[in-house]
Amino acid sequence: SPYPGGGGVEPPPGPFGAAGQAQASRLAPAFFNAAEGVPGRPHSGNFSGIPGMASSAPGQDLTAMVRDAEMFNSPEHFLRSASFRLPNSVSTKQKCHIPLGIIMQPLAPVPPGAEQVHEVGYSSMAGTILRCKSCRTYINPFIKWEGNGTSWKCNMCGASQKTIDPYVNSLDAAGNRVDRFEKPELCRGAVEYIAPGEYMVRPPQPPVFMFVIDVSYTAVVTGMVDTVVSCIKETLQSGMMAGGGRMQIGVITYDTSLHFYNLSSNLSQPQMLVVSDLEDLFLPLPDDILVPFSESSEQIYALLDALPTMFRDTKASESCMGSAVKGAFMAMKHIGGKLLVFGACIPSVGELSLKSTRDNPRLLGTDREVELLRPVSEGYKDLGAELTRAQISVEMFLAPQQYIDLASISPLAKYTGGDVRYYPNFHIQTSGLKLRNELQHVLTRVMGWEAVMRVRVSRGWKITKFYGHLFIRGADLLVVPNCHSDQTFAITFDMEENVTPEPVMYVQSALLYTNCEGERRIRVHTYAGVTTQNANDIFNSVDVQAATTMLSHIALEASLKTHLPEGRNRLHTMCQQVVQAINMAPQAEKLQFLPLYIMGMLKSQAFRATTDISADMRTYIWMRLESLNVAQLAAYYYPRMMALHNCPDECGVPDEHGRCVLPDMLNLTSESMAQDGIYLLEDGDTMLVWVGRAVDSGLLQGLFGAPSFEKLNPTQAEEIVGTRGDAVSNKIANILRQVRTERSVPYMQLKVIRCGENVEPRFFNSLIEDRTAGLQSTYTEFLQRMGYRPQGQGQNPPQGQNAPPMGAGAGGPPQQGTGAGGMPPMGAALTPPHMMRR
Repeated sequence: SPYPGGGGVEPPPGPFGAAGQAQASRLAPAFFNAAEGVPGRPHSGNFSGIPGMASSAPGQDLTAMVRDAEMFNSPEHFLRSASFRLPNSVSTKQKCHIPLGIIMQPLAPVPPGAEQVHEVGYSSMAGTILRCKSCRTYINPFIKWEGNGTSWKCNMCGASQKTIDPYVNSLDAAGNRVDRFEKPELCRGAVEYIAPGEYMVRPPQPPVFMFVIDVSYTAVVTGMVDTVVSCIKETLQSGMMAGGGRMQIGVITYDTSLHFYNLSSNLSQPQMLVVSDLEDLFLPLPDDILVPFSESSEQIYALLDALPTMFRDTKASESCMGSAVKGAFMAMKHIGGKLLVFGACIPSVGELSLKSTRDNPRLLGTDREVELLRPVSEGYKDLGAELTRAQISVEMFLAPQQYIDLASISPLAKYTGGDVRYYPNFHIQTSGLKLRNELQHVLTRVMGWEAVMRVRVSRGWKITKFYGHLFIRGADLLVVPNCHSDQTFAITFDMEENVTPEPVMYVQSALLYTNCEGERRIRVHTYAGVTTQNANDIFNSVDVQAATTMLSHIALEASLKTHLPEGRNRLHTMCQQVVQAINMAPQAEKLQFLPLYIMGMLKSQAFRATTDISADMRTYIWMRLESLNVAQLAAYYYPRMMALHNCPDECGVPDEHGRCVLPDMLNLTSESMAQDGIYLLEDGDTMLVWVGRAVDSGLLQGLFGAPSFEKLNPTQAEEIVGTRGDAVSNKIANILRQVRTERSVPYMQLKVIRCGENVEPRFFNSLIEDRTAGLQSTYTEFLQRMGYRPQGQGQNPPQGQNAPPMGAGAGGPPQQGTGAGGMPPMGAALTPPHMMRR
C-alpha cells in the first residue's frame, strides 16, 4: 500500500509471499525516512538487528523467538497487531501509549503472489483434530514437544498432554518434529481444517438469500426498485452466486403492507399474498416463500421482471420495514441465511416504527449531537439478537431522500454481522451503478454460513474488548451468522493483574463455518508477539495503520458512550502521548506517522465538529469504520492524491497481469497542486478529480471531450473520462481501473470538480495537511500544539517560519502561476525536521 504506515495490498513477508516483497508502491519523493520500506509498516526483517532489539528475557533465545514469530505467524492480510513487540510489565506499557490490539480478517482475500491457505483433513491427523484438552487451543507451530514427540505442551495455557499414537514422530536436535514442514498445522499460522461430524449440530446450512424490497412511492420513482431487481436477476443468471443446486431464494416486498410471494415450481406464475394486518403478523402460507433456485428459477425470474411494473403507479408513501423484517424472519427462521433489506424511507408504520420528527439539525456540531446518533430504543437491537439465534444475518441497502433515523435502524445489521450501505438522495442516474456493484459484490463474495468464532490469548493476558459487527454470546463466543471475506474484527488485550507475562504472547482465532458447498470448516489463525521491557523496541515495531485502526475504534466508542467532544479529546490526549514518546525516542521513525493519521481522524467527517454532516451520514460513517479492514480505514483518514496531467510514461500501462503503476502519491496539501493540473484524490470510498482553471485545452479535449475549461460539464465529464480511446484517455482509464482494483469495496464513484465550483470544499477538506473546516491547523501547527520538539532543539520551530498564510494552507485552491500562495513548492518550509522528510 502506498500510504504512510503502509500495508494492505502487497504480499506479506516470509513464506507467505517473499517473492512479492519488492516495493510496487509509489510514494512522493523522499516520503521515506531512514527506515526501509513503506513508512509505518512493521519491520519485515530480523528484529534482532534493530537497536534495542537484542535485549532478551533471561534464559530465552530472543532471536529464535522472533524468527519463529516472523516465519510462522498468520499473514498480515489476515491478522495485524498494533505492534509486534509487546510490553512485559505495566511500567513499560505506561511508557508506550500504543493501544494493545489485533485486527482480524479471517476470510480475507489472499493477495496476488501470496500463499493460499492450506487445508488440513482430519484423516491426515489420525482421524481427529488435535487440540489442547485443557483450553481447547488448536495445535499450531508454537507448541513445544516433549518426550521425543510423545507429548506436547500447549503454548496458550502450558498444559502438557500425550500425543495420540498415530501422530507421534521423532524430533530433531532443536526439539522440533522432523516432519514439521510437511504438516501445515505445524508450520503455518493460517490453516483451514475440514471439520468432522462432531462440529455440526445439524446438517450444513444451504446458502439462503431472502430479498426484502421497499416498493413505496419513493423507492419506485427514484429507480431503486428497478436497480435492485435487475441486479438480482443478472447476478443469478451469471452463475456467480455460490451454492449451485443448494441455493434457496425468497422475495418479500413492502410499503404499508407486506407482500409475500408463492414461488412454487408447480405454479406457472408466482402468486402474491398480501398481509395488511401489521399488528398480528402471520405467514400466509407455510411453504414456498423460500424455494430452491434450481427448481423455481423461472418463477423467480418472472417475479423480478414483473415487480417494477406491478408497483409503477403506487401512491403508498410510507414503509413498514420493521414488520417486513419480522415477516422475513418468520419465513426463514427454520433454516437461517442472509436477509437483504432495501429501504427508501423511514419505517413509519407497523412494528418498530420510527418518527421523522426526531431529526434535529440544530444539535449538529454540539455536545448534544450524540443524542441523534444513539438509537431511540433497543427495538432493532433486540430483533437483531433474535435473528442471530436463528443464524440470520442482515445486509441493509438504504436509499432515502430524507431522514431515515439510521441510528435506530443500524443495530439490526451490526448485531447480526451485517453492514449498512447508504445512498442519500438516491437516483438511478447518479447512484444506480454504485448500488448495483455493491449489491453484486455482497451476493458473490466468499461467505461462511452459520459461523461462530472464538479468540484465545495465552496465560498472563486477557481480552478486554471486542470490536466489529458481531453478537457476543456468553463471555467470548462471537456469533456471526454469515461471515464473509470483507468481515473485520478487532480485539484489545491487556496483562492480567499481578502476573508477569511470559516472553511470548500468543493469540489464536478459530472461525467455525459452513462454506457454500456445504462443508463444515474451521479457519484457524495463530499469532505470536514477543514481549520486551524496552519501550524503544515497541516503538520500532509499531504498525502505524493497525495502531490507527485501534485508536479509531477506541475514539468511536468513547464518542457514542459520552459525546463527540470526548472522542476528540481522547484522540488529542493519545496524540500528545505519542508525540511525547517521539520526543523521547526520535529514532522510532515509523511511529512519527501516527500523529499524521490522528490529525486525519480529527479532520474527517467521523469526528469533526461541523454542522454539515447529517445524523444519518455520521451514523453511516461510524458503522462503516467499525467494520473496515486496516488498509481501507487508513485510506479514509489519509487519502491518496496523485497528478493525472503529467503522468510518467511508465504509469497507466498494464503489465501481463493487467496491473499498472500509479503516479506518485502527493502530500495532502494545496502546496502539491497548481492551476494547470488535474488531480485525483481517493479515500477508499470515492474518487474525486479536481480540474484547475489553466489546464491545457488539448488535455481537456482528450480526457473530457471539452474544448475549454469554461465548457467543461462535470456530469458529462464523469461519463466520458477514460472512454475516448486515445493514448492519454487509455492511460487515465487504466489508472482509474487500478485504483478501483485496489479498492474493490465499496464501488468508488468518480466525481469531477472544476476549480471554483461550490462543491470544491469537498476536495480541499481532504487535504488534511492544510487548514480545513474540521481543524484550523496545518500539520506543523498541529504538531506544535501536541508538544512536538524538533530533534536537537529545546523549543518549537518559530511560528512565523512554519505556519503558511491562510491562502496557502487553508484548504483553498492553488493560486495560478506559483505554488499555493507563493509558498515554496511541496511545503519545503512547512515540515518540522526529522518528523517527515518528503
